[in-house]
Amino acid sequence: MISWNLPPEFDPGFYRNRYGELAGMSDDQLVLHYNTHGKYQGLQATAIAERSDFVALIPPTASTLEIGPFAAPVCQGPAVRYSDILDTAALKARAVPHGMDPARVPTIHYPLGDGTLDDIPEQFDAVVTSHVVEHQPDFITHLQQVERRLNGHGKYFVLVPDKRFCFDNRIAPSTIAELLQAHAEKRKVHTLRSVIEHRALVVHSDPARHWAERHRPPDADAVDVFKVREAMDEYAAADGGYIDVHAWYFTPDSFRAIMDNLFDLELTSLRVERLYRTRRDRLEFWAVLTRGEPSVCLSDLATQGPEVDMVTETALTAAAPVGHGAASDPVAPAVGMVGRLLRGIAGR
Repeated sequence: MISWNLPPEFDPGFYRNRYGELAGMSDDQLVLHYNTHGKYQGLQATAIAERSDFVALIPPTASTLEIGPFAAPVCQGPAVRYSDILDTAALKARAVPHGMDPARVPTIHYPLGDGTLDDIPEQFDAVVTSHVVEHQPDFITHLQQVERRLNGHGKYFVLVPDKRFCFDNRIAPSTIAELLQAHAEKRKVHTLRSVIEHRALVVHSDPARHWAERHRPPDADAVDVFKVREAMDEYAAADGGYIDVHAWYFTPDSFRAIMDNLFDLELTSLRVERLYRTRRDRLEFWAVLTRGEPSVCLSDLATQGPEVDMVTETALTAAAPVGHGAASDPVAPAVGMVGRLLRGIAGR
């Protein structure tokens, strides 16, 4: 049995020590500050600071399957196996025209070709994907196939681009209705809509610029009709074949909500156990999905509400951001959030 050590999403002690302006705040005040300021500002709330820290949460002895590593695997070690659409030789050949080092392509133990993850005969303690889920034509079927590759205590470690801070910035977050429609259609390839969005509606992928400009109104530039026409022609030329584009657009909050919806609809047994939010000037968030009952941290329960939109909350935007100027005065909540949770659990 693998022993998992997953730090909380929000660690009051770490948050207090990380930002000296908050040294005098109680845990309850820190929860309030993070909910009303820290999330929007992308402040670091846990020791998990880099993607390498996130992947290192998988013990080296855990049997691990990384899906879709191409020439940039995030996992290494003797217990790791790799799966991709193409085999090792084909990926090495593909790496060069994509500006990637073919020497970084790992040995692909399970080339899928036209098959699926169900063709892999083993089960694993952990499955890992980096910037893969947004490419799945049928996100729900992907989750179900991953479930079947996990053993009874297994976890799915997912690195996901935050659509607000990459080239998907102008595209709306995906909805549960869209995911369900794709699943009902048993979608195997991407739609014309996805191809047009990926080819004609994307912007730059400089996360620092997106973070710096997020208080501005949405980009209202006219659509480049020439790029739309090119996307339409590409889709027609594919004649029903697969074109590799993004199908799904997530934020940390929308991803958590969709996973909750799918679990409640009994379309997946996977639940979010940890979700480490996108940090300032970065473009991805990290989630741990589990087949079992998720372990719970009280501080996480108090900070799992949706991010406050400080663009419209004028009372909140008046405060200077922590780490970028003077901290706002601590505001004690009328009823302590952590204390209220503790009392509620004790009273059950």
